[in-house]
Amino acid sequence: MSLPGNGTGSLADNVRNSISTLASHNDRGKSRTRDKDMSLEMAFPVPSINNGAMVPDDISGPPGRVLKPLTLLNLPPELQIMVLRHLEFADIERLRRTCKYLRALANPTTVRTIMGHDCLRSQLMGHCHACLLRDPYRARLLLGKDDDPGWPLNSKCIKCAMQSNDKRIRVGRKVMLGSRVEVWVCRWCGVPVTEGAAAGNEQFHRPCYQSYNLILVFFFLLGWLQFALGIIAPALAWRWWRFTPIVFGPTLASFLLLWVVLVMLIFRGNRIRTYQYTGVLELIILGLWVPPIYYLAKDIAPHAAMPVPKYTQAALAMFGLNALFRFINVLGNIVLFFGYEITKAYRPGAPLWRKIVNPTFAFLIFWTYPQALERRRPVTSDSASQNSADTLSADASPV
Repeated sequence: MSLPGNGTGSLADNVRNSISTLASHNDRGKSRTRDKDMSLEMAFPVPSINNGAMVPDDISGPPGRVLKPLTLLNLPPELQIMVLRHLEFADIERLRRTCKYLRALANPTTVRTIMGHDCLRSQLMGHCHACLLRDPYRARLLLGKDDDPGWPLNSKCIKCAMQSNDKRIRVGRKVMLGSRVEVWVCRWCGVPVTEGAAAGNEQFHRPCYQSYNLILVFFFLLGWLQFALGIIAPALAWRWWRFTPIVFGPTLASFLLLWVVLVMLIFRGNRIRTYQYTGVLELIILGLWVPPIYYLAKDIAPHAAMPVPKYTQAALAMFGLNALFRFINVLGNIVLFFGYEITKAYRPGAPLWRKIVNPTFAFLIFWTYPQALERRRPVTSDSASQNSADTLSADASPV
């Protein structure tokens, strides 16, 4: 049953009118919001973002055009060449290693054109070919030979030369720098003395020479200590066990050999290598101290509960210290005989095992004969030919 005036047709008309009224109200709300946003943008302009690049809104362009980010690759070739003109050779070489396009752009012909013949040759000779270190004065570069295939880019910095175990860097020899100056290789650290040489010895850096002098003082005091032990221990043996052949005989022989070793240390200098002879003598002295120590220990063992006489305690301590010092001397002479160089541990990229054992070997060398750092090494044919080749002119061939 339907009410009058509210038939089916009139109900549909009422729903339609209500929907149209709501739609028109929503359109008016969106219009007011849009007008408000436009007023804010006019008051506070914000640049737009296209692919990560901030582009001002006042740039005009065709509708729908996407602006590319401003990078070196998006510049015209003319501007790219202008950028290359402001770079040094090392920067250009690093730039060429980034992508194929820049490698083709900065080709050798282009680089030679924009730099010029003389400037490019000077740039190449002032760079390390391994790490591209730039040194315009060439004071940190080793002089390369002009007959090398990579000339003029064949110089090598000191760090790269040491890391690659360059044969030119040897302790006790001179090396030719790119500045045509010959410098010594430091006998303490193995680095060429390019600056800060010691006043008393140009073959050391100043701090290295100070450390070396401290080691010499230590060796001087240690020598007197060993000499005193070598006299006191036999004197105790002769005082209390002069009629015991197993004690008197070995101590007398060790006392005599002590003077032989001392004479060899004084007169061998820095040219004659006598480590094998002194090592054998030290080993003999070490063996001679074994029978007296064995005799005293055997004599004390049955009377362990009884107090040991003080002279026996002193003699046993002196005998033991002599044996210990001679044992260290034997090890030191073995290290010196095989020509171990402590400077190799300071080289860049040295293996871990060398860094671990180097303090021990350095201690044995400083204990036995630290003057071995100053010994003169014979010049081999390879080093002589290398030094003569380094003195050749590096400006003879054009780039």
